Formats: sequence, structure tokens, C-alpha cells
Amino acid sequence: MCATSRLSGPCWAALMLTMALGAAGRNKRKGADYYAILDVAESADVAAIKKAYKAKALEFHPDKCDLDKDVCQAKFIEVSSAYEVLNDPEKRKIYNREGEEGLKEGGGGGGQTGEQAKAMFRQFFGREPDGNVRIVNRGGQMMFMEEGEPGPKANIYDDTNVTELTGDVYKAYINERDEPWIVMFYKPNNDESVEVKGEYMQFATTFKEFLKVGAVNCREQRESCSGASITDFPALRWFPEDKNAPPEVFEGTINAKSLGKWASATMPDHSVIVEDRNQLRRWLDDAKGPAVLLFTDKSTAPPMWKALSREFKGRASLGVVPKCDKTGVFKTPLQREYDVRVPGVIRLDALEEIGKVAENFNFQMKKDVLHLWIMKTIAMRKQAGPQATFREWSKQRYEAGDCGPNDSQLCFLWFKAGADPKVEDATRQLAHKYRTDPMKMMWANVEMSPQLLEAFDLEGSDASDFFVAFRPKRGRFKVHVGDLTFPALDSFVDSVLNSGSPFSAKLKTSHIEL
Repeated sequence: MCATSRLSGPCWAALMLTMALGAAGRNKRKGADYYAILDVAESADVAAIKKAYKAKALEFHPDKCDLDKDVCQAKFIEVSSAYEVLNDPEKRKIYNREGEEGLKEGGGGGGQTGEQAKAMFRQFFGREPDGNVRIVNRGGQMMFMEEGEPGPKANIYDDTNVTELTGDVYKAYINERDEPWIVMFYKPNNDESVEVKGEYMQFATTFKEFLKVGAVNCREQRESCSGASITDFPALRWFPEDKNAPPEVFEGTINAKSLGKWASATMPDHSVIVEDRNQLRRWLDDAKGPAVLLFTDKSTAPPMWKALSREFKGRASLGVVPKCDKTGVFKTPLQREYDVRVPGVIRLDALEEIGKVAENFNFQMKKDVLHLWIMKTIAMRKQAGPQATFREWSKQRYEAGDCGPNDSQLCFLWFKAGADPKVEDATRQLAHKYRTDPMKMMWANVEMSPQLLEAFDLEGSDASDFFVAFRPKRGRFKVHVGDLTFPALDSFVDSVLNSGSPFSAKLKTSHIEL
């Protein structure tokens, strides 16, 4: 045996012979030296080969490579070919034994298949190739060659209600979008893509006022299609308003009806369902801008109303009374109360008695007409100046901080039982007069929340309605004594705001249950 610490003459000769035989085996291989290309030893394991490949592929990628683009491409193909062989155990055995020529002669499937060449092409160029890809030798350098697909390449949706999205347009409308889009990815030489053209055009015509409908010709816009991970055609994607959100995939049969159902269900809806007077009151309490109400026979907001609710989000409040009866025989409660033709639209005045109609929409029920009408109501509201109303002091508002333990604003609370038209009129006048003052005005139904009377030490009173000035952060309050008329309430609010005198009564509980 040869000692590991010191080699004798015979052992040294054996070692030299082994190294010579290994070198001879490496030198006798025909073709490219894949180990040298990846700069790894022949004994390198799979992990080392993979690590070396990633580094080399990045070095020769067009985004990083400083060499001539053809040289970068040739080097990238060389590196990818080496990795494709050395990463495959069977091919690596054949290569180690017979070299590159052994692979080409049929030992283990030498050379790149069409799919392997396509995969290399996608990795290098970051897009789908035009047809099949071959790797050819040009002037001693390996290069990609796109063979080109047979058949037409021209757009099929030009001069229709579908927007053809070319490179820069796609980037502006889709990648930097601020509104939803539905997009068809197609190839004009693909039979299925051509077959659904009529259905998609019909869908686009129906939804042109409510939704952006586009198409991408993937023979011409391969980069856009690759970026959207499109591999099969035709392919439909819903791109939501949030440009950072991933697209949704349509997986049904492509026809105008199924697309209409999908789009209607997917469109964002910022309107509020209103089915009775309690819901109506809460909706009006939360209304921002004009309160516009649609009466429809649909079970949910129709696409036109959803589109308007998105456009006017934060500027107008849109509500929906669903499942109305067009015949007028089986009317819903609110349909019966307002006696509105279905479909119909009204604008309510949040400052007047609950549900009072401020204006009827008596024009053609089209999106552009409704858009102008709502814009007009917004402008009129701005011209009239700030508006205010008593809002319901609900559990949600209290937990959100309105007149809660940490709220430092002055609150005026109207505790009511039932409905008294005279008191309601007085509170509307009061809210309007003090609409610009730094205070909050809330109402609560003491029949639904009787614990309020105990918290404010009012359970022994014979009165049904109460008006209370409340400093929530201090937990102190002052109760109005007298009639609940506008002059009396106005005088009470004015004295609270201007006297600066402390409130003597203290809340009985630290947390109010509503």
C-alpha cells in the first residue's frame, strides 16, 4: 500500500500514470469542452454545475454582457448547451466517454431539440420566438434562427370596438393602468383565435361604455405576450384597476354571453345595496357627495352602474334598489314608496326628511348621459357650500373613534325614540347652520339602545327625546333642558360653544354599548 503522507517510487509512478490516463481521456474527446466552458472540474457535482451555469448565463445575458451582441448570443448558447448536457446524468456519461461527437451521433439524444432551443431563446431574449427555433453555425459562431410561423400576421381587431394594444400602448394602458381592462391575447394564424373574433367583437360592442376591451396580436407583440405568460391561444385576462394586482384568467367558453357574465361579476362595485328604510338611512348617513339611487330589476348592480360607481368613488354616493318589479305588480318596499319607473334613477337630499327626492333623472338611461347628470349635481353641491347632517351613532362609528373615549372633539348627541317630524326638522336646520364648526352631530335610537339612557343618567326622565352636549375624552356631558325646537337647540349649542363653562355631569361607564 502507498502511504498517504509520503509516496514511494512505485506509488508516485502509479499516480502519474492515472493522471496521464485521465488527461488523455479528456483530450481525446471530440468537440467542445463543456467542463471548460462552465469553468468546473470534471468531478463537479450537480449543485456546482448549476451554480456555475447561473453565473455564466448571467454574464452573457444581453442585459449584462458588454461584448458584441452576436458574441454574447454565441457564448450564451455555448453555456446553455454545456449545462443541458452536464446537468443530465445520461448525457453526461456519454459525453465523458465519447465527447460532443458521441452526443451528435445519437448517443443519448445529442443536440438541442426544438423545445430546448425555444427555451434557450426565451431565456436570452425574454420573449416568445416567431415559430420554431434552430441553432445554426454562422461564421464559426452559434446563433439562434427563428423560422417564422406560417400564415397571416396582421391585426384582426383594427377598426372595431376592440383596442389593439401595441408595445408602447400596452405598457401605458396595461402596465401603468388606473382602470380595469379585459384583454384577448391571440394569433391571427390560429384557427381558434379567428373563430372567436365575432363573439369578442359583440361583447366589446355591448360593454364599450362600461369597460376597456383590448386585444394583443402575439405574432407582432411577442414581448407583451411573454410578459403576460401567455402560451396558449386565444387567452383572456382581466387586469384589475390596481396595476400591481395579478390578472385573472378566463377559463370558460369564449362567447359574448359568457364573457358578459364574467365581466359583470368581475367589475368592481362601489355602490351600496339599499332594500329598506333602515338601510336607506345608514346609506344617507355615510353618503359622500350627492346620493344617487338606482331602481333595477337585477339582483345586483348592473355593469353601467358599477362603472359609474368606480368613476365617482369619493365624489358621489351611488345606491341600488335591487329586484324591482318592472310590471309594478310585486313592488319592493322602496319601489312602492317612491313609485319609480324601472329602471329609474333619483337623487335624494340627505339634509331633508329621510328619503326626500331632490331630483328625478328624466333622460335617456345611457352611461354618458348619467355621467353628465351626476357631474352637474356634484358641481351644484360644491357651489352650495359645505353640507352636514346628524349621522347615526352606531357601534361601528363608535369603535372607529367617533365620540369615543379618545375623541377630543365636542359631540352633540340626539337620543330619539320613534320619529318626530318637528324635531327632525329642527336637527336638520341645526346641522346646516353649524356645518363648518369643529364638532360632531350624532343620533341614536334609545329604543334600540336603552343602555344609553343609563350611561347618561337619563333613565328616570319622562321625556322621549334628549339633546346632549358631550366631551367624550373627558367623559362629561350636559343635557339640554327645554323644547326640542330649532331656536331652543340653537341657543343651547351656541351657549356650549361660547360659554366655555365645564360640564358637571359625568358618564357612568367608560365604554358605551351601542
